[in-house]
Amino acid sequence: MLAFDHLVIFSNDPKRHQEIFSSSHKQVGVSGGQHDNWGTYNHLAFYKNNAYIEWLGIEKDEKAKSSENPLIQHAYFAKEKDQEGPIQFALRVKDIESYQQHFDEHDIAYHGPFPGSRTRPDGSVLEWKMLFPKYHFDSEPLPFLIEWNGEGNRPLDDADLNPSDFNRVIIYSEQPDVFSERLKTIYQLDDSENMEWELENGKLCVKQGTGLEARFKFNQIKFKSIY
Repeated sequence: MLAFDHLVIFSNDPKRHQEIFSSSHKQVGVSGGQHDNWGTYNHLAFYKNNAYIEWLGIEKDEKAKSSENPLIQHAYFAKEKDQEGPIQFALRVKDIESYQQHFDEHDIAYHGPFPGSRTRPDGSVLEWKMLFPKYHFDSEPLPFLIEWNGEGNRPLDDADLNPSDFNRVIIYSEQPDVFSERLKTIYQLDDSENMEWELENGKLCVKQGTGLEARFKFNQIKFKSIY
């Protein structure tokens, strides 16, 4: 089953925005590390149902601009448009090659899989793969798929794990019925009359409107962007 992995928030100053968030909502946040190949870095907040928030920033414009990775391209697009806020999210899978095969068999355009790695503050290295169905950066995002090597992105210290859960992610669309059908085809989702699907650790929803929203159970906080 698909699982919600993390929400990506583009920020010109990830450390500052993570600290503001942590102070405002009494949540624990930590430094993530650098993505040397992409010219980016991040700060994070972890949640107990194996989900997290990522504040993603660019520290080397030329590297980010020339990256072939759609997430880094999207972050650079957001920076150029001066659009800080949620831009994407990842769905976690255990066999990313099976989705690639599904995309090939159903003529679903995609990029990847891309290998990823990040050096954490303790010097250890996280590794993963990402697969991106094609989408436009100025419209509804199609979440990317991520497969972690090993146990995945978890806090180094249990004290950095917030005692709350991810709840749901909502993609708003001006044509929710049409967009829901795209999601069902791409991610092999079951039929749903109310455009809502169970994930391993929460829900994926489509509603009328514009923007991307993720909800967490602490103080019913919501992150929402307008694209």
